[in-house]
Amino acid sequence: MPATLSLMGSVRLLGADGSDLTPRSQKARGALALLATAPDQRLSRTRLQDLLWSDRGKRQGSDSLRQMLRELRLAMGDEKQILISGAGWIGLDPERLHIDLTPVYDAGGAPIEFAADIDIPDPEFEDWLRNMRLRLTPENDGPTILQRPDMGAPAGTPAADLHHQTAYTVALEPIESNDMRAHVIGEMVMNEAAARACEMIPATLADDAAAPNAVAGTRIGTICYSTGDDCSLMVVMRDIASGRRDWTRRFTIRGEDETTTMRHAVAQIAVALLDRARRTASPNWTTFPMWDVFSYSKDRLLAADRVLAGIVTGPQAAVALALRSYLRNTLLFERLADDPQLCSDEAVEFSTRARQMAPNNPSVIAVASLTASWRRDAVGALEMARAAYRIDPDNELANHALSQALAEVGRVTEAFEVNERGFRSALAEIGPACWLMRRSVIQIRLGRLGDAENSAAAAFAFAPDNRPSLRVLAALRYHRGDEAGAADALHHLRKVEPDFTLELMASPDYPAATLRMAGLLGVTKSGL
Repeated sequence: MPATLSLMGSVRLLGADGSDLTPRSQKARGALALLATAPDQRLSRTRLQDLLWSDRGKRQGSDSLRQMLRELRLAMGDEKQILISGAGWIGLDPERLHIDLTPVYDAGGAPIEFAADIDIPDPEFEDWLRNMRLRLTPENDGPTILQRPDMGAPAGTPAADLHHQTAYTVALEPIESNDMRAHVIGEMVMNEAAARACEMIPATLADDAAAPNAVAGTRIGTICYSTGDDCSLMVVMRDIASGRRDWTRRFTIRGEDETTTMRHAVAQIAVALLDRARRTASPNWTTFPMWDVFSYSKDRLLAADRVLAGIVTGPQAAVALALRSYLRNTLLFERLADDPQLCSDEAVEFSTRARQMAPNNPSVIAVASLTASWRRDAVGALEMARAAYRIDPDNELANHALSQALAEVGRVTEAFEVNERGFRSALAEIGPACWLMRRSVIQIRLGRLGDAENSAAAAFAFAPDNRPSLRVLAALRYHRGDEAGAADALHHLRKVEPDFTLELMASPDYPAATLRMAGLLGVTKSGL
């Protein structure tokens, strides 16, 4: 049995024998939380140092990191092999450690937040912790924005007409900077982030001076200053109608890793703009319900479909059709469709129409690739995914489709590399369970079962109604001899999938192809 690191509520590290190995210091517990939620449970020493000691010099931060690692190894005692390291990186051994992200609740039934006992006064760590807590809190999904006659529009007004009554606007104020390099970086990050968000809201992107009459939307102010080799990027979002400040965030664009840190900033800013849009309950416009599109809840998927059905004209009509095709594939694959044949026909029809309307849109082509992949056309899926990726290598859906298509043709290592590029993407923020389950499937195909189990556990923590994660958890826990853990996963699975039986899971038509191919369906004969 491996040791267990619990991250919901208080951070607790329990040895394989149940002994408490939790380190005392905040920084050591914070390091465990950082490593456990990083890709492959590994971080570079520089990144770990920056997150915990960003306000100290490099030498002082490096000394503090070494001291903290010594404390962590001492706390682990005989199980110090859990902490592993290599050239420039530190990590946790997934074969020796199980990451537990199961939601926990207080006596009144209220959820207890992620790493609730950690309070490290470092700005970089505080930003990371705040984002993790938001992402792991179910209430963060927010309200689905639906158009209703009682919200100010005349009764019976079609959703498509509502969409065009008042456009949502994202207005960029001029970048403030102290030199040309900082100004260029600020312009690149903000224009790309705003453009990506506007595609998904949908919204009009405008310079601040060109949007004086906008009544619904977000105004963005940006300061980007050089600080040696790095740049400090400060972003402030205000509501256009009221002028109220809604979101403030500082990013560090590091000279030694400029591309990665810029991509991280772009994704975070784009997601913040999307979040602002979906929380603006206006009767005069309709936003893409992206969080619902990438959910695994039948009610949320159908609610998203109703909203998308109202976007029938304009530049984003093709993307709306593509998203309607995407969510139908989820309904089919998760056995949530009332009429599977009709749902399948509509998925193909919507994807085809979307490609006719926007043949060069990467999101539209990516959804067509996913649709082909789900229908066992591996070659067609790969060609379309490559086409979407060529048009826009940073498009979240293009990367998702390419990862799946590569895995389907047996190029699993490449699929994993593409999936990992999505770690800092908007999709990993909007649909973390979706991204994590793609990662888990690839890890199973690579034979990295400990990593796959941890990815599935994280997916379940983000989305408790996520059926694929529970199937993987039940199968992998049983495979490694954890019958109690497998029984717990099956208990949750039966709650969200009422007709589930082990006999059904063993059938060739049940959505467990990866587990079946890997010979991991022993749980179906367990009698649990």
